[in-house]
Amino acid sequence: MNLLSVETSPASSGPADIGQADIELLHSISTALIAEQDQVELYGKIVDAAVAITRSQFGTMQILCPQDDRSGNAGKLNLLCSRGFPQEAVEFWQWVSPEARSSCTKALKSGQREIIYDFEEWDAIAGTEDLLAFRRTGIRSAQTTPLLSRDGNLLGMISTHWCEPHKLSDRDLRLLDILARQAADLLERTIAEEALRAREQELDRTCAALRETEELQKLLTGELSHRVKNMLATVQAIASQTLRHSDNPADFVKSFGGRIESMSRVHSQLSINEWKGTQLQDIVRDQMKLGPVDEAQIIASGPPVYLDAMNVPKMAMILHELGTNSLKYGALSKPDGNVTIAWNVDGQRLEVCWTEHGGPAVAAPIRHGFGTKLIQATALGAGGDAEMLTDAEGVRWNITLPLSVDPSSNERSIYPAVGEALGVDQDSTEPVGQVDLKRLEGKRILVIEDEPMLAMDIAGELEAAGAYVIGPAGNAAAALSLIEQYRFDGALLDANLDGYPVDDIAALLARKNIPFVFVSGYNRSSLPTLFDQVELLSKPFDNKRLLAVAIKLVT
Repeated sequence: MNLLSVETSPASSGPADIGQADIELLHSISTALIAEQDQVELYGKIVDAAVAITRSQFGTMQILCPQDDRSGNAGKLNLLCSRGFPQEAVEFWQWVSPEARSSCTKALKSGQREIIYDFEEWDAIAGTEDLLAFRRTGIRSAQTTPLLSRDGNLLGMISTHWCEPHKLSDRDLRLLDILARQAADLLERTIAEEALRAREQELDRTCAALRETEELQKLLTGELSHRVKNMLATVQAIASQTLRHSDNPADFVKSFGGRIESMSRVHSQLSINEWKGTQLQDIVRDQMKLGPVDEAQIIASGPPVYLDAMNVPKMAMILHELGTNSLKYGALSKPDGNVTIAWNVDGQRLEVCWTEHGGPAVAAPIRHGFGTKLIQATALGAGGDAEMLTDAEGVRWNITLPLSVDPSSNERSIYPAVGEALGVDQDSTEPVGQVDLKRLEGKRILVIEDEPMLAMDIAGELEAAGAYVIGPAGNAAAALSLIEQYRFDGALLDANLDGYPVDDIAALLARKNIPFVFVSGYNRSSLPTLFDQVELLSKPFDNKRLLAVAIKLVT
């Protein structure tokens, strides 16, 4: 940009001769401004040029805060750069409102250059804090030249100040006009560049938010798929096991329907609490809705205990089976019978005592039906225990379950890590041909599965085919302990135990050269990356596919 070709402002007071020295000054200023890339340095050079032109002791450059600004400074002048001001003055004039008294506020209102020959003789400033500030700074006189864009918009101000009353020459005004034109163009460019950067940053934030939303959508889609598959596998196991232990179709329908209804109530509770768990007393209250049973027949008491999202379904299943068994054979089958449910916490273990009174006489030995086995398997799978005792009064159950050591883990996420790809998995979907069950006879297979009903169904199918099942193990600690204690021909490994990954279990199996297969409702992308060659048996699956995978595993 050529400074000498710029038109002058109407604020010039008349013709003025610009000598060779002034031309050289303007040329050096122009060269310095155009070459400067640092914004702060650029503002400083503009103010230095104004001070040099007017031979003043002070100088400032301000930018006008837009009227649509939401920071509370709309319409005010913001100090960009100053020369000669002490820190106290810089802080006082950092923001200048239109109501203040100064040459820059006069120019702000008039839209043209304003000159204050002597602040002490300006009636409008008499008795104000502004006059005191000028006195403290040592300023008696000032001029302010507006910085206007090419289309006439006010962008900011250039001001110079003197210690004594001062009158500017035509030459000073002429050179100030030329400098103001150059400064306005540079300031307008800076404002445009800052606006562009702001838009780019906003676009980057928007794109990042969209990417995060897309990843979250993939995550939720994958988690929904996993939950549906897990639920279908559990329902499938409930149907299989209930049918196997039912005496007739009516008995099957009643038992199967009751277990599905129990699952539905648990799902509703967890959904309401955002899958972060719930209070034990709420689970007891919900699962003890046993139809014909009078509420007065069930007495529940114990301290507040919060169960995490992984233990809630297990405790609900135990309570449902206890209630159903009592309604069929125990105290709740009699109108004057009753059940006491009492619990307490010992360290990190929950202790629940189920005691029945007033039921039919208990004859020994007691037949251990499917419900009893399910209660015991559920407690053991969670790392606890379930013991049934009998006396003259009736049946008593002592049940223990581990509680989370870290209270924050009660709200741990049951989702896979954000950022995992969630594609479609094709493992173990090829048609299954004829299965030779003899190849499973005598084989030792470890079952690691945290869904009690599904674990029982898998174990039952393998045992029916002649295999010897170790476990099932329902948590990492139990699985690691069994792997260290026993020898196996193979293992079926649930890819997610109680919300935790199974990398350590897979690594231990690999170190001991025990072949294993992942069993999961998740797809391969959410499995341990070091074992991407291990076969995946996707939930839900039919028994024929289960047996085919097991045969392949151990032969």
